[in-house]
Amino acid sequence: MFDFDNTIYDGESSFDFALYVMKKKKSLIVHLPAILRILFLYKICKMDIEEFTKRLEKYASIFLENQELIEDSVEEFWNSRIEKLYPNMLKKIKEEDVIITTCPSFLINGIRDVLHTDHILSTELDLKSGRIKYLNFRENKVKKWKEIYHDKKVEALYTDSYNDQPLMDIAKSVYIVNHGIPKKIK
Repeated sequence: MFDFDNTIYDGESSFDFALYVMKKKKSLIVHLPAILRILFLYKICKMDIEEFTKRLEKYASIFLENQELIEDSVEEFWNSRIEKLYPNMLKKIKEEDVIITTCPSFLINGIRDVLHTDHILSTELDLKSGRIKYLNFRENKVKKWKEIYHDKKVEALYTDSYNDQPLMDIAKSVYIVNHGIPKKIK
C-alpha cells in the first residue's frame, strides 16, 4: 500500500494543483493564506477530521465554481508536474498494490495510467457543489480499506507522515518515505 503525496509525488498534489489554478485565475489567490493554514494544521495533526472537512469544503466550493477551468487544468497540470513523481517509488508499485490518498479522485485519475495500478482509494468530491462526499484522511483511510478489502492484510505501507498512523497500525511493515527514499520503521 502506498500513500501518494510526499511518497510517490514530491509535494502535496492538491495544494500544487490549487496554486496552478490560481495562476490561471488570479482572483482565487486571496484564499491562499487560509489554505496554507489548513494544510499546516493538517500536517501537524492539530485538526480533527470534521473541522478539516468543513474548512476544505469551503475552499473546494470556491474553486469548483470554475468547474470548466478545473476540468481543463488537470491534464495540463500533470503534464507540467510529471517530473515530480519519484521514479524509484513508481517502480515499486505493482498491479495488485493499492494507492490510498487524500488527493481527490478527479486529480489523481489524471495520472492513473502512470501509477501501474487501478486500485486507488481517494477523496471523493462532488464537482458541482464542492461538497466532500468522502474525505480519505487519517482514520478514514482505514475505514475505506476495510470497506473495500475487508480483512485483507496490509503487507507493507509506504507513507511520508504519521498522519497515517491508523494505517501503520494495521500494516505488517511500514516505510517512511523522505524525498523518495523509503526507510523501514516497522
